[in-house]
Amino acid sequence: MPRQNLTPDTTPVAVVRAITVLGQNIAQARARRGLRQIDLAKKTGLAPGTLKRIEEGSPTTALSAYFTVLWAMGLEREFENIGSPDRDEEGKTLERARRLKQSHSKAELDADF
Repeated sequence: MPRQNLTPDTTPVAVVRAITVLGQNIAQARARRGLRQIDLAKKTGLAPGTLKRIEEGSPTTALSAYFTVLWAMGLEREFENIGSPDRDEEGKTLERARRLKQSHSKAELDADF
């Protein structure tokens, strides 16, 4: 199957919203620090156009570019919370249900012997 890239038109709406908010948060953090876009671009090694797209919330800009900007502003402590298994309530519920089902299956097999 050929590789398919997401475009602004095919990216889920919830993802577009989240990336837009992230871009706005980055822009606000930069402004609070008194940094111009060109200053932050130089600090991160990113092209000024890339930083502009990040602050606009472009879904086609590399995730590593977003993370690099956050790191450059000292906001990397948030990285570990993204997709954290400890915060995945749905996944934990499904895992518990599988374990219960497995333990009941084993008990039924043991009773037959």
